[in-house]
Amino acid sequence: MRYAILLTIVSICAFHNKSFAEDRFSAGGGLAYVPEYAGADKSRFVPLPFLERTWDNGVFASTRRGIGWGTVADGVSLSAALSYDGGREDHKKSYFSGSDALKGMGKIEGAAQAVLSAGYQLGDVGLSFSTNQNLSHREYGATYTLGGSMSLYAGAADQLGLGVSAQYGDRKHAQTWFGVTAEQSARSGYRQHTAGAGFETVTAGLNWMHTLDRNWSVLTMVGVTRLSGDAADSPLTKRKTTPMVVTGISYKF
Repeated sequence: MRYAILLTIVSICAFHNKSFAEDRFSAGGGLAYVPEYAGADKSRFVPLPFLERTWDNGVFASTRRGIGWGTVADGVSLSAALSYDGGREDHKKSYFSGSDALKGMGKIEGAAQAVLSAGYQLGDVGLSFSTNQNLSHREYGATYTLGGSMSLYAGAADQLGLGVSAQYGDRKHAQTWFGVTAEQSARSGYRQHTAGAGFETVTAGLNWMHTLDRNWSVLTMVGVTRLSGDAADSPLTKRKTTPMVVTGISYKF
């Protein structure tokens, strides 16, 4: 489950996506310090390459948002995209993937997803709602995320903002990522755990963008994620509160 990386990328890139109706290309990269999996007690640095192409008709193709279409009118934004979730390995496949703490839990396969989003901007305050619906492996369930953002400072070269979000998972999603079946318990040694629908994570982050010139920008985000409900009570959860740091550089054509 790559929720930590996705949430942080969404936060730090918010300043770059004021409107869908722009013809442009952005590229960049950076590093993120995030947990090995949701609830892990170990974190690691992972690379974050970033590419995005948007057209003035609202169509976009992005390593962050997927392939889709969006529009903004009178402060209201709507978008629909096809994206992909990379799943979860049950062993440390490489430095950047998997965790040995999940041995015996079995692999969660990657899945194509439909991502539907809506937002409303009122001055310096933004509200958003999005849902990720699996198109393949529908047995993995779906998530629904409420978000809010606020601009704290906007200068000629620097922008500072605060972002918060809360993710709700349905019963299938909760059981897939945080539940432990009898079979998994026998293989892994973790106690059985049945996870039900509910809010799984709450995230807050402080975002800073420094503009170097008309093309180059440095992006940084510092935040924290807190697991809640059955996700927090899962035997897989070794740390309920996790810090996250993301930094990178972006070039806009």
